[in-house]
Amino acid sequence: MQIKKKKTGCRGIVWILGVCALSACARYGSAPTGGPMDVAPPVLLKALPAEGSLNVEVAAASRQIVLEFDEYVVLKNTEKIVTSPPLSKVSYASNLKKVRVMIEDTLKEGVTYSINFKDAIGDLHESTPLSDYTYFFSTGPGIDSGRIVGMVLDAFTLAPVKEASVMFYARQPEGYPVTEAPDYVAVTDTAGLFAAEYMHEGCYYLIAGSDENSNYRVEPTEERMAFTSDCWPTQTYRAPLMFSKQPGMKESDTVVRRVFDSLRDARREEEKVSVTDAGRRLFMYQDRERDKFLKEAKWNKKGEIEIDWYYVLEPDSLRFTFLPAVQDIEMVRQWEASLADTAGETTGKNRRHRVGKEEIPDISWPDSLYYVYIEQDNPLAGKIFFDNYKISDLRLAIHYKGFTDTAELMLSQSAAGKQDTAAFNFSARQRNIFYTDSLVLDFAFPLEKVDWQGVLLWRYHTDEEGNRDTVREDIDGLRYGQPRPNRLVLRYGWQPGYAYQFMFPSGCFTDYFGRGSDTSFLSVNSPSLDSYGQVFFKIANLKEGFSYVLQLCDAGKNVLQSCPVGQDGAVEFGYVTPGAVSFVLIRDDNGNGVWDKGDYERGIQPERRWIFPKTLRPEADWRIEETWHVAD
Repeated sequence: MQIKKKKTGCRGIVWILGVCALSACARYGSAPTGGPMDVAPPVLLKALPAEGSLNVEVAAASRQIVLEFDEYVVLKNTEKIVTSPPLSKVSYASNLKKVRVMIEDTLKEGVTYSINFKDAIGDLHESTPLSDYTYFFSTGPGIDSGRIVGMVLDAFTLAPVKEASVMFYARQPEGYPVTEAPDYVAVTDTAGLFAAEYMHEGCYYLIAGSDENSNYRVEPTEERMAFTSDCWPTQTYRAPLMFSKQPGMKESDTVVRRVFDSLRDARREEEKVSVTDAGRRLFMYQDRERDKFLKEAKWNKKGEIEIDWYYVLEPDSLRFTFLPAVQDIEMVRQWEASLADTAGETTGKNRRHRVGKEEIPDISWPDSLYYVYIEQDNPLAGKIFFDNYKISDLRLAIHYKGFTDTAELMLSQSAAGKQDTAAFNFSARQRNIFYTDSLVLDFAFPLEKVDWQGVLLWRYHTDEEGNRDTVREDIDGLRYGQPRPNRLVLRYGWQPGYAYQFMFPSGCFTDYFGRGSDTSFLSVNSPSLDSYGQVFFKIANLKEGFSYVLQLCDAGKNVLQSCPVGQDGAVEFGYVTPGAVSFVLIRDDNGNGVWDKGDYERGIQPERRWIFPKTLRPEADWRIEETWHVAD
């Protein structure tokens, strides 16, 4: 009996320890050990003041909004919360089940304010967000019900632009850049969609910006923008569908949540279609501020400065002035002052360092500086070469169409250690050349002289058995042009199906620094015409009264060929190099044959682009025919 009692006691102890362990797992703050996840977002129980409150005081020193939820919540990404009209003195805090909003701004009379929390509010454990919850109140006797929905797309890639700020103005703003505060604001989601709600009914002008500094202003030249050419009228607001966890709902019951997500996704798709059908789209591009064109200037190495522009400039309108650096001028001034004031050198702590003459920079060089500016293949880049290697500091002034930008440049030790000049070399931009095209040679530095004496050219053909037939060509038929200081364009009567080889003798080219080129050989091939493919397009749904251009691009989206679209929508590319190609249609509003950005000051929208949804792969001596129904 005693033994049985001992066993019973052990079982009791084990049972008590098990109960304690289970109770410990249920304590607040401990990690869950299993069970279904809480898939429902927090549910708002009440708000003080209540949602939709009217006649809220406008001039209160401070006001507080308290939102109470059914579970513990956290706040994150508060910088993405959108207040409309925008507020500048607003802060947010969370504590347990409450979120507090503190507003110190003076509000406008008779305006409905909304606070869209985006995904800032989430539950404590699973961080399930309360998506797009909007709190609203009015400083007038009623709630405004106007709403404007739209979409922002990249004007070039046609991709949705997310997190773009959209500003709404009851009157068309004046001046450029626009500095006045918008009446309402909204922010695009990942699909590029935006919705401004609780607006006063009317018609609004829209400006959208990438707005990297989140100040609801567009910095043209630095930030991308989009705008409407006319005002958009408001539509009647319809309250969004909100998910709520009903009392007694089991955490494992996710059917309601899935139904809610399906309804919300369906509504988003419905809005995307309605926005497209109504033409409620903004196309974003990089606008420019006329008096701000220099993005960056850096000293690459001795005698060479690299420049990046904010927008494409006309090189013929550029002028450069090279001035001594400010620090060099200051050093000369100190040296001159020290010569005139020798007494100051012996007055204890006030003793001034006397600059030695050997330390004084030469600031007399601007009159003798010889330079050349060269455009790069990237139209937003350029290089300046000059011949004074002793200069290590300068102030570069760039003049363009009545405006001036300046840059202080200092040659770093690493840049000073580089070779003054790279090896004098050149390369051909193409190895395979169409028989009507010109051969382009790019040189590392500007050319001073070209001497064609002694240049040799051979034409050869290799048959199927490997036998090579070589013919020496008459060089007198070769013509050349120099569109840039470091570029030559060679024109010749190439024959399809043949290869060519040049021999350029020593000294044929002389560069900017007076160096002659070494003897070099260059080969180029002109493929036979039957090695190309053909692509034919029939484009439908084009608007009458507009001109269109179809561009053929390679896999890197570089334009290889452009062809105007006929009145019947027919386009044919007769000679297409085999390989993957894509096609882009442009509505050529100004008739220059290329795509152009917009211009806010002149009220010009970026030209419309359409991207063919398929990548084509033409083959040699093969014809592809496609029909393209363009949707506006």
